[in-house]
Amino acid sequence: MEDDLMAYTIRFRTTFETAHRKISSAVLAELKSELTGPQLFMLFMIAKEGTPKQTVLAEKMGVKPSAITVMIDRLVQSGHVIRKHHETDRRIVLVENTELGQEVLTAAQNVQKDVIARGLSKLPPEELNVFVSAFEKLTSYY
Repeated sequence: MEDDLMAYTIRFRTTFETAHRKISSAVLAELKSELTGPQLFMLFMIAKEGTPKQTVLAEKMGVKPSAITVMIDRLVQSGHVIRKHHETDRRIVLVENTELGQEVLTAAQNVQKDVIARGLSKLPPEELNVFVSAFEKLTSYY
């Protein structure tokens, strides 16, 4: 049984990573934006966190603050993000998506929904229900 579980684990990991990579590539191709996948993810993280400090983003993404600084610099230069000082402690620098950044993020999320829907539509209804239900159940364990 342990060997079977390992085989399923490997199959799942491989399939999950492949699906994620293919969906991400399709989204980037259809979005026609100059932003990279990691930059879009950064816009998503900023939106999710509100107006975070760069150090919070680094922690959430599991990278060094210097890596975040470089990415934020590029997003500031392209007009997708702004830096601003904290209202009461000017030493703290916060980041926020601009209107342009939010527009690109919204467009990317809409394209992603369409790309995923196209893939899911290939499954018969009974398989779709089993697939999504099983994935929801698996996700609830983490």
